[in-house]
Amino acid sequence: MASVYKRGSTYWGKIQRQNRVFRQSLKTKSRSEAERRLRQWESDLEAIAWGDRPKLEFDKAIISFIDDYLPTLKPQSARRYAVSIRNLVPSFEGKFLHKIGSKELSDFETLRRTQGVSSPTIIRDLACLSSMFTFAEDREWIEGNPVKIYLRRRSRRGLKNAPPRTKYLTIEQEHALLHHAKGPMRDAITLAIDTGMRCEELLSLKWNQVDLRNGTVSTTTDTKTGTARTVPLLPRAMDVLGRMPRNIRSQYVLCHGDGARFTTFRKGFGSAVKNAGLSDVRWHDLRRTCGCRLLQEHKMKLHEVSMWLGHKSIKTTESTYAFLRIENLKDAVTKTGTGHAD
Repeated sequence: MASVYKRGSTYWGKIQRQNRVFRQSLKTKSRSEAERRLRQWESDLEAIAWGDRPKLEFDKAIISFIDDYLPTLKPQSARRYAVSIRNLVPSFEGKFLHKIGSKELSDFETLRRTQGVSSPTIIRDLACLSSMFTFAEDREWIEGNPVKIYLRRRSRRGLKNAPPRTKYLTIEQEHALLHHAKGPMRDAITLAIDTGMRCEELLSLKWNQVDLRNGTVSTTTDTKTGTARTVPLLPRAMDVLGRMPRNIRSQYVLCHGDGARFTTFRKGFGSAVKNAGLSDVRWHDLRRTCGCRLLQEHKMKLHEVSMWLGHKSIKTTESTYAFLRIENLKDAVTKTGTGHAD
């Protein structure tokens, strides 16, 4: 940021750069001449700061980021980054990386909010941009990551992730949902609740991953954590998989009549939720329902549920299901009563 101001009859210049403020006399009484000298001074400071390093545009940096960095990520993370990149490009294309600072980042946040985007989504987009800056730092294309500083400051002023979701289905809600689910959707919902497999894990499930003799299902390494695991089958899931017909034209467990795999459960699941009279139920709530049932009904230990669900660490399981402890305390209070003896 640069500006001119007067001291007496002479114009002075002020330049703010990297948390430092520079001031000097521009030695002229003409404002237009002062502004010209200010631009020259600003250019000289920039040349000193950059030395022989190239000034890189966002456009070139993001292309290198896509080509060289995204292939190193897990497929799901790469897909999420691709969505964020599409959101970032309109705001930052044509800009030099070293010209992207708090103002540009604030403008992006404001724009996204006017588009009705939630704080968690904005944070994901900025986190992607931060990764690109870190990538550029590693290549010695730029010094410093302004996005990290911006996110840290904004987290103290309202730009925060939403609290963890705690929704899970009661037995009555599950029965209503299954009653209104049609065809393969009913089987998919049942398997999601009984196995706790993630949506993509179920969508891509093949029959060679199902072992009915030993009562297990195995995932591939193409999971959120990149680690394969073996999931035990509860009796109901065993029954569902045991009676499901196999399509001779497909290796997928859940597929259309022509053998093509399902790519999403959104439409059929949304219709079942609506017809069952339920509200605010998402597919991932079925996985959370599985975890809650394992803890509450099957009395499994936290580390066992962590292994079952394929969490990266038990800390993830602890934070995800911490709300159950509050529910258990409330139940305990209700049962024992809160009255005081006379």
